[in-house]
Amino acid sequence: MSDPDPVQPVRVNRAAVAHSAMWSAFENGGLALISFSALIIYSRFLSVSDFGLFSIVLAAVELMTLLVAMLFHDALVQRPDITELHYDTAFTATMGLSALLMVVCWLIAPLFAARAGNPAAAPVLLWTSLCLPLTAVSSTIVARQRRNLAFRTLAIRSIVGRSLGAIVGIVLVVFGAAFWGLVAQQILIVLFGSLVLWITCDERPRLRFGAREFRQLIAFGTLSVATLFVNFSMKRAFIILSGIGLGTHAAGLLNLSFRAIDSFWSLASTAISQIALPIMVSLRKDDERFARAFRSASAFACALLYFGFLLIGAASPEVVELLFGKQWMSITPYVTILSMLVVIQARRLLMAPMMTALGRPRDLLACQVVELAFILGAVLLSGVPSLDWAIAIWVVRECIGGTVLLGLFRRATGFGARLLFAGSGIPLIAAAAMFAAVWAMRSTPLAHWVPIARLAVLAPLGALVYFGCVALLDRGLIVDLVSFARAAVQRRKQRGDDGNPPAGGDSNTPDMSS
Repeated sequence: MSDPDPVQPVRVNRAAVAHSAMWSAFENGGLALISFSALIIYSRFLSVSDFGLFSIVLAAVELMTLLVAMLFHDALVQRPDITELHYDTAFTATMGLSALLMVVCWLIAPLFAARAGNPAAAPVLLWTSLCLPLTAVSSTIVARQRRNLAFRTLAIRSIVGRSLGAIVGIVLVVFGAAFWGLVAQQILIVLFGSLVLWITCDERPRLRFGAREFRQLIAFGTLSVATLFVNFSMKRAFIILSGIGLGTHAAGLLNLSFRAIDSFWSLASTAISQIALPIMVSLRKDDERFARAFRSASAFACALLYFGFLLIGAASPEVVELLFGKQWMSITPYVTILSMLVVIQARRLLMAPMMTALGRPRDLLACQVVELAFILGAVLLSGVPSLDWAIAIWVVRECIGGTVLLGLFRRATGFGARLLFAGSGIPLIAAAAMFAAVWAMRSTPLAHWVPIARLAVLAPLGALVYFGCVALLDRGLIVDLVSFARAAVQRRKQRGDDGNPPAGGDSNTPDMSS
């Protein structure tokens, strides 16, 4: 029997979006800082082979964790009418799925270790699989919080879980636990995060199941999670296949190259995608506001992401040597190349949640399948003879996927070329000027300084050139960014820092899509 009491939707405005963005940025920024700090320490104490072994195992477990965490997530956020029984049904099904996948890990562990060429992979996989049921406990709570733009609780949960897990992992690694410190960290991050969220939330799911509610959720959820799974699996599968072909040493280099960028990318991409989906769901029936929201979000995303990632790429020699040490300097060109992909990724970052909000996960899945097919074909045909080949394959995949998604997005929205590329031109010009200035400065006597001194000069120089160009070419963009940040701070003061937006709109704040 269906729950007679539907869950009321949350209305949003620009101030609510700004406030949610502030907490989401705090969460993901804190996670990026913690993860990157831990990564720096691990790179000093772990061998490349140990790091490569754990990266292969973690890639496999993360693929399964994605199914557990996201099978019903987008369906719960996107569905216009929803009841408590929908949440409880999703929770019950997710717990069952996590138990099944954990059993699968135990069954395939010996074969997995044999294929990886390292017997230690089997016990590492067994213990890391504990993350599956621990993730399932809080997966529907996360969906509810994001649907309601309640990002404060999620931020606290994530920061606490990641901090405690990282502390334990670092202590174990320092005292000689090798990759087992990484295993302990991964388990404890999920354990503490789920525990904090379960304790602090107001509505906890129950073990009950509705067949009709399950059918309503599973159709959309299957397509949505398939898209996420293919997207998420590409990098993990790529690392696994490259590691098998090149060995654990090369897998460690490749994984650290990705992690050097991903640790920062998660700050921006997760924050933007988490907020974009519920916002775009609320605007999907208003074509004009939907288009305005895309234009504004595109300008903001390009302005911030181009600056951050192209600055990392320009200063990659200093960043790598300072953070990881001279023994990792061989990954410097790869970090630069991967950072440049933001020119394509920034645009894709907004298209995916907008397509989901429009009920088009099938189009996203088609795009991801094309990319995965290219990855598998390129790996099988080339055999990935070197790390250079691996990075080249990844870059070409990004270009193919960006082109396909752009065509599908244009067909779904009807947006013209001018709107599709709105907001990217000026940030791109400013980023190119910044990149050139940083590289030119490095050829001066500055090249003989220690890394931290070089970075202390190059980073402010890059920021000055970038934002100076933006202000010269489009001062209004700087004004809009400052206004958006001010809206988040003002709302926090007005609402007493409760962290969550109210159920109704605020008539005294401007329209969020303006």
